[in-house]
Amino acid sequence: MTAIPGDHDPNSLVLICDGCGRTRGAEGSPQDWKTLWGRAFDAGWRGSDRRVGPHNCLHCAG
Repeated sequence: MTAIPGDHDPNSLVLICDGCGRTRGAEGSPQDWKTLWGRAFDAGWRGSDRRVGPHNCLHCAG
């Protein structure tokens, strides 16, 4: 999927898994794409380093 603005803080970003729809990011999440993707990648997410994806969470990437 993509990185979209957060529900409660439009300056934050939320990353959505293309496989299952899990999200990464919440209140206090990074406001820039590179930081969000770096943290997600470190947590096992895989995919394109572009905002538009594709992106897969740890569960779907395996």
